[in-house]
Amino acid sequence: MNSKRLLHFIASKRFDWLLAGVALLLALLPVWTLKPWTNDLARIVIVPFVPVTHVGMALRDRIRPPHATWNPSAPETIALINELSYTKTLYEAARLESARLEGTIAALNAVSTRLGDARPDLIEASVVALDPSRVGGAIQVNAGERNGVVAGAAVFINGDLFAGVVSGDIGAFVSTVIPSLKMASIGSRLYPREGSDPRTPLANYPGAVLKPTGRGTWTAEVASAVDLRVGLFARVSDDRLPRAALGTIIGRVIAVEPIEQVPLARRIEVEPIMTLEDVSSVIICAQGASTP
Repeated sequence: MNSKRLLHFIASKRFDWLLAGVALLLALLPVWTLKPWTNDLARIVIVPFVPVTHVGMALRDRIRPPHATWNPSAPETIALINELSYTKTLYEAARLESARLEGTIAALNAVSTRLGDARPDLIEASVVALDPSRVGGAIQVNAGERNGVVAGAAVFINGDLFAGVVSGDIGAFVSTVIPSLKMASIGSRLYPREGSDPRTPLANYPGAVLKPTGRGTWTAEVASAVDLRVGLFARVSDDRLPRAALGTIIGRVIAVEPIEQVPLARRIEVEPIMTLEDVSSVIICAQGASTP
């Protein structure tokens, strides 16, 4: 009789509601109250699947054997390490070459911008020979007549630094550059380091004729009411030089001294920002070249 009542209770909706209530209660209980007995129940459920799992793992190992433990001294490992090192070297070389090309493009654009509508003949050349025993000595570059180099062409460093002019000694693939420090004189104007105001007439900027001192700098006597101070930039304003050189930087003022005999004049000393001995390549502009 009790079994019939139990079966009738299990088949009734009251039992369904009871199961739903128990499920809701278990869902609301904290995890720590369910963990002890649910873990044991999970182990019981897993037991029937253990043989099947072992058979599956055995078949997997037979079809695709597991890889051996990583051996850093194995030939294939050493080959992979060498290939990775070689790839890193190629990547670094490509990065440096990309940076060099970007610098060259910026230098070429700087020269082209100064010439405006004119289409300058710009040539990139590498320094191939110099005399380290002479400060400001002539250098040779690997560009000559076959490359379009002409006598008197202006030579620049980084596109905005006037470095000198090409001499008349030009070969088919090699030419000689006379550094700016070896030129007899260079007409210039002194501009503030932060740049010039386009509304200010050029005549308001002090003019100076720079002459080499023989120790890697220039000197000039400037008669101007404008305040002269260390840090001013000397820019080319010499009509004897090619048009591409006008406005480029020659150097910066490093000393200003009064002249006792001429109270309104001062003597300045200018040093180059960078010389041809400091670089490996230059930009040669044959546009508007003239014999120095």
